[in-house]
Amino acid sequence: MKKLLFILILVINSYSNELFTLPDESNFLKEKIRYEILSSKESIFIAMYNFSYKNIAKDLIKASKNGVKVTVVLDKSKVEANDKIYNFLKEANIKVIIPNDSKKMHLKTMIFDDKLALIGSLNFTKKSFENNHDLVYFTKDRKIIQKLKDIRAKFE
Repeated sequence: MKKLLFILILVINSYSNELFTLPDESNFLKEKIRYEILSSKESIFIAMYNFSYKNIAKDLIKASKNGVKVTVVLDKSKVEANDKIYNFLKEANIKVIIPNDSKKMHLKTMIFDDKLALIGSLNFTKKSFENNHDLVYFTKDRKIIQKLKDIRAKFE
Protein backbone atom coordinates (compact mmCIF):
# COMPACT_ATOMS: atom_id res chain seq x y z
CA MET A 1 0.00 0.00 0.00
CA LYS A 2 2.85 2.41 0.83
CA LYS A 3 4.40 1.72 -2.56
CA LEU A 4 1.14 2.54 -4.34
CA LEU A 5 0.76 5.77 -2.36
CA PHE A 6 4.34 6.77 -3.18
CA ILE A 7 3.78 6.13 -6.90
CA LEU A 8 0.52 8.09 -6.83
CA ILE A 9 2.22 11.07 -5.15
CA LEU A 10 5.08 10.90 -7.65
CA VAL A 11 2.68 10.88 -10.62
CA ILE A 12 0.61 13.76 -9.23
CA ASN A 13 3.70 15.85 -8.55
CA SER A 14 5.12 15.19 -12.01
CA TYR A 15 2.01 16.79 -13.51
CA SER A 16 1.88 19.59 -10.95
CA ASN A 17 5.28 21.04 -11.76
CA GLU A 18 6.83 21.61 -15.16
CA LEU A 19 10.02 23.46 -16.05
CA PHE A 20 10.66 24.78 -19.56
CA THR A 21 14.04 25.96 -20.79
CA LEU A 22 14.19 28.43 -23.61
CA PRO A 23 14.91 28.78 -26.43
CA ASP A 24 15.05 24.95 -26.75
CA GLU A 25 11.50 24.30 -25.54
CA SER A 26 9.97 27.48 -26.89
CA ASN A 27 7.37 25.80 -29.09
CA PHE A 28 6.24 23.48 -26.29
CA LEU A 29 5.97 26.44 -23.94
CA LYS A 30 3.92 28.50 -26.41
CA GLU A 31 1.49 25.60 -26.74
CA LYS A 32 1.34 25.12 -22.95
CA ILE A 33 0.58 28.81 -22.36
CA ARG A 34 -2.03 28.81 -25.11
CA TYR A 35 -3.64 25.66 -23.72
CA GLU A 36 -3.79 27.06 -20.19
CA ILE A 37 -5.23 30.40 -21.35
CA LEU A 38 -7.92 28.80 -23.49
CA SER A 39 -8.71 26.14 -20.84
CA SER A 40 -9.20 28.66 -18.04
CA LYS A 41 -12.78 28.91 -16.83
CA GLU A 42 -12.78 31.72 -14.25
CA SER A 43 -9.74 33.97 -14.19
CA ILE A 44 -6.31 34.72 -15.59
CA PHE A 45 -3.92 37.12 -13.91
CA ILE A 46 -0.74 38.27 -15.64
CA ALA A 47 2.01 40.52 -14.36
CA MET A 48 4.47 40.95 -17.21
CA TYR A 49 7.34 43.41 -17.44
CA ASN A 50 7.59 43.38 -21.23
CA PHE A 51 4.59 42.22 -23.28
CA SER A 52 4.56 42.60 -27.06
CA TYR A 53 3.74 39.06 -28.23
CA LYS A 54 0.41 39.46 -30.00
CA ASN A 55 -0.52 35.75 -30.17
CA ILE A 56 -0.76 35.59 -26.39
CA ALA A 57 -2.80 38.80 -26.34
CA LYS A 58 -5.20 37.31 -28.92
CA ASP A 59 -5.67 34.21 -26.75
CA LEU A 60 -6.35 36.38 -23.70
CA ILE A 61 -9.02 38.26 -25.64
CA LYS A 62 -10.57 34.96 -26.75
CA ALA A 63 -10.64 33.76 -23.12
CA SER A 64 -12.20 37.04 -22.02
CA LYS A 65 -14.92 36.72 -24.65
CA ASN A 66 -15.65 33.27 -23.21
CA GLY A 67 -16.35 34.81 -19.80
CA VAL A 68 -12.93 34.51 -18.16
CA LYS A 69 -11.91 37.50 -16.01
CA VAL A 70 -8.55 38.60 -17.43
CA THR A 71 -6.33 41.06 -15.58
CA VAL A 72 -2.98 42.21 -16.95
CA VAL A 73 -0.42 44.28 -15.02
CA LEU A 74 2.23 45.99 -17.15
CA ASP A 75 5.26 48.12 -16.41
CA LYS A 76 4.73 51.83 -17.04
CA SER A 77 8.06 52.40 -18.82
CA LYS A 78 7.47 49.50 -21.22
CA VAL A 79 3.97 50.73 -22.09
CA GLU A 80 5.33 54.23 -22.67
CA ALA A 81 7.96 52.79 -25.04
CA ASN A 82 5.47 50.57 -26.92
CA ASP A 83 1.75 50.75 -26.22
CA LYS A 84 0.47 48.44 -28.99
CA ILE A 85 -0.42 45.47 -26.75
CA TYR A 86 -1.74 47.79 -24.04
CA ASN A 87 -4.11 49.43 -26.54
CA PHE A 88 -5.01 46.09 -28.15
CA LEU A 89 -6.03 44.64 -24.78
CA LYS A 90 -7.84 47.79 -23.62
CA GLU A 91 -9.85 47.97 -26.86
CA ALA A 92 -11.01 44.40 -26.14
CA ASN A 93 -12.16 45.47 -22.64
CA ILE A 94 -9.37 43.59 -20.85
CA LYS A 95 -8.55 45.05 -17.45
CA VAL A 96 -5.01 46.44 -17.78
CA ILE A 97 -3.30 47.92 -14.75
CA ILE A 98 -0.23 50.12 -14.82
CA PRO A 99 1.09 50.60 -11.29
CA ASN A 100 1.36 54.26 -10.43
CA ASP A 101 4.44 54.17 -8.25
CA SER A 102 8.13 54.72 -8.76
CA LYS A 103 9.01 51.02 -8.67
CA LYS A 104 9.64 49.00 -11.82
CA MET A 105 7.00 46.27 -12.28
CA HIS A 106 9.47 43.55 -13.21
CA LEU A 107 7.35 40.46 -12.50
CA LYS A 108 6.89 37.70 -15.05
CA THR A 109 4.06 35.55 -13.77
CA MET A 110 0.58 34.22 -14.47
CA ILE A 111 -2.15 32.60 -12.40
CA PHE A 112 -4.78 30.44 -14.11
CA ASP A 113 -8.07 29.95 -12.22
CA ASP A 114 -6.16 30.38 -8.93
CA LYS A 115 -4.96 26.78 -9.40
CA LEU A 116 -1.89 26.94 -11.63
CA ALA A 117 0.93 29.45 -11.69
CA LEU A 118 3.59 30.35 -14.23
CA ILE A 119 6.78 31.88 -12.83
CA GLY A 120 9.92 32.63 -14.76
CA SER A 121 12.38 34.97 -16.34
CA LEU A 122 10.55 35.10 -19.70
CA ASN A 123 9.04 38.30 -21.02
CA PHE A 124 6.16 37.92 -23.48
CA THR A 125 8.13 39.08 -26.50
CA LYS A 126 9.04 37.25 -29.69
CA LYS A 127 12.72 37.81 -28.90
CA SER A 128 12.34 36.19 -25.48
CA PHE A 129 10.73 33.09 -26.95
CA GLU A 130 13.20 32.73 -29.80
CA ASN A 131 16.56 34.21 -28.80
CA ASN A 132 16.86 34.38 -25.03
CA HIS A 133 17.93 31.82 -22.45
CA ASP A 134 15.02 31.80 -20.02
CA LEU A 135 13.30 29.48 -17.57
CA VAL A 136 9.56 29.11 -17.04
CA TYR A 137 8.12 27.06 -14.20
CA PHE A 138 4.51 25.91 -13.86
CA THR A 139 3.28 24.83 -10.45
CA LYS A 140 0.10 23.95 -8.61
CA ASP A 141 1.77 24.44 -5.22
CA ARG A 142 -0.82 26.11 -2.98
CA LYS A 143 1.72 28.14 -1.00
CA ILE A 144 3.28 29.61 -4.13
CA ILE A 145 -0.12 30.37 -5.64
CA GLN A 146 -1.21 32.07 -2.40
CA LYS A 147 1.89 34.29 -2.47
CA LEU A 148 1.13 35.24 -6.06
CA LYS A 149 -2.50 35.96 -5.13
CA ASP A 150 -1.21 38.25 -2.37
CA ILE A 151 0.90 40.06 -4.97
CA ARG A 152 -2.14 40.29 -7.25
CA ALA A 153 -4.15 41.89 -4.44
CA LYS A 154 -1.61 44.72 -4.23
CA PHE A 155 -2.33 45.67 -7.84
CA GLU A 156 -6.12 45.31 -7.93
